[in-house]
Amino acid sequence: MSDAESALDEVVEAVRAALHARRAKITARVQRVADALRTYERALESELARSFAEEHGLARPVPFTLGSQRAFELLDAAVRELPEAAARPPRPAPVSVPPPEPSPAPAAQWASAFPLLTEALARAKLVIIGALSGRDRSSSIPLEPAAHVEWIDTERDGAHAIGNLPQRVRQGRVAGVVILERVVQHRHTDPVVAAAREARVPVAFAGQGGKASLVRALERIEAELVQRNPG
Repeated sequence: MSDAESALDEVVEAVRAALHARRAKITARVQRVADALRTYERALESELARSFAEEHGLARPVPFTLGSQRAFELLDAAVRELPEAAARPPRPAPVSVPPPEPSPAPAAQWASAFPLLTEALARAKLVIIGALSGRDRSSSIPLEPAAHVEWIDTERDGAHAIGNLPQRVRQGRVAGVVILERVVQHRHTDPVVAAAREARVPVAFAGQGGKASLVRALERIEAELVQRNPG
């Protein structure tokens, strides 16, 4: 090999090495986002699987190590680390009118919308379980018969908050159970869900406990009561 050819080979190798080093940085950058995206996907799949198992009385799979909210935060952080994100000018905040949340219905409207649940609440309590510290419960629950609603705060009292609730469920002293599944640990609610299945007490889930989520949970309880009491 001539001296000229050796010099050209050295230049080519130097270029190849430089490009490879730059490409490695790009690959690492993209891989961080891809890993975070996959983590977010697995968190969503885990929550879907556990929710589906709850609804159909199946054994719940072992939960993923992260919840969907935390997985999203990690994904968002990975995207924000991209140089393109730092160079992008901030966008003005969109001006939007939030959709109106369901307002508490008058007693007559409540009884018309939830006849079987209203009847059940005359004999037993509706129990809502979740991390409730600091919440304005009077504005969270869209119920007229608030005296028939029992709040159990697992964040403040931990496992002790559940107390004898499974026993009360089996004794028919609970009309229905609403679980704020995104703000409560499953180890707190597993005994209650098992007792509810045994006693055929309806259970519904209400996300973080917003008004709209609570309304949907109560609609699911009413629908289940209708199925169990046809005609």
